Amino acid sequence: MHWTIHPVGKPSFSWVRKGVEEYEKRLGRYAKVSLKPVKGFEGFSPSSKAKLIVLDERGEGHSTKDLAETVQRWEDSGCREVVVCLGDADGVGEALRQQADLILSFGPQTLMHELALLVWMEQLYRIHTLNAGHPYHRE
Repeated sequence: MHWTIHPVGKPSFSWVRKGVEEYEKRLGRYAKVSLKPVKGFEGFSPSSKAKLIVLDERGEGHSTKDLAETVQRWEDSGCREVVVCLGDADGVGEALRQQADLILSFGPQTLMHELALLVWMEQLYRIHTLNAGHPYHRE
């Protein structure tokens, strides 16, 4: 599966950049991941063949296992590309949320968008290790 991740802006904190790079490297065993920062989502429209995940505080919370099952279902149904959009402090616009196949929240707390990117990369790694059959510490 190919993942294209669109955060607003490049991470400015070195510890976030290092963490993102580490997860990009780890994910290389399981999937192709492209990080493509954008200035904003005005007029943004993903490929019609891609699934769209929007990370937004108004989204729904999902367990890692639920996300892994969703990704597996998408793969099993022929999906080969997923686009992930992470907004900045102002989030993403309603037009993009309307296009989303999944609107995901990390919970009711507020996270800076750079930290949300790092959390997403870690979750994406867990999703792929679970789907590859690696042991999961919650079972």
